[in-house]
Amino acid sequence: MNAHADAQLLQTWITGWSRCRGYERHDDGRSTSVLLTDQQNQTEHFLFEPTTEQFLELATDTKRDPTRILTVVTNRMRELIDAAHPLGMRVTDRQQALMSVDMSGQDVEDPRPPGDDFTLEHARDGECRRVLVRAHGELAARGSVSAVGDYAVYDRIITEEGFRRRGLGSFVMRALTAGVLEDDVTTGLLMASADGRALYAFLGWEHLADVFVIRG
Repeated sequence: MNAHADAQLLQTWITGWSRCRGYERHDDGRSTSVLLTDQQNQTEHFLFEPTTEQFLELATDTKRDPTRILTVVTNRMRELIDAAHPLGMRVTDRQQALMSVDMSGQDVEDPRPPGDDFTLEHARDGECRRVLVRAHGELAARGSVSAVGDYAVYDRIITEEGFRRRGLGSFVMRALTAGVLEDDVTTGLLMASADGRALYAFLGWEHLADVFVIRG
């Protein structure tokens, strides 16, 4: 895949992620930014595989503004982090990854819950589909997905603490997939946390690029 296509994948992910979180994106020609209205109105700026010069310019702006976060999607993570070292930036996360999966061959039927205690709920919120899993009325797991063109962008696949290691993450992913396949998507896309990467790899997702986050 060429660099332009890869960069477009990040833009697609930002669009779907913003829809499910109620954010608005803004492009200023240097980066794409999103006002995090549910996180004390911090602003997150995204860069895809920037030159070292582009990265340092945005990193310097980030250092000056305590409300800014800079998220970089790259396969040169070590090189860029080293370049920013003289600025005294804080690297708050270096274990995320942009991942994708081929949606053909995914199951179009709702999966069976991993136990009789669990119930599955589907909901629509504009262009965002949501799945909630409850156990005796208590929220056990949840997740969201939004169709952006041919892509399904997944977000916030969360299992509550008391319900972990029971297969609910896989269950939520399969339930979201069964719903979003109605939109004729061909490729899944997500930003995986350190905890989620093993689950998604198990489900057949492929690593596209590393992701790191810095603040002033």
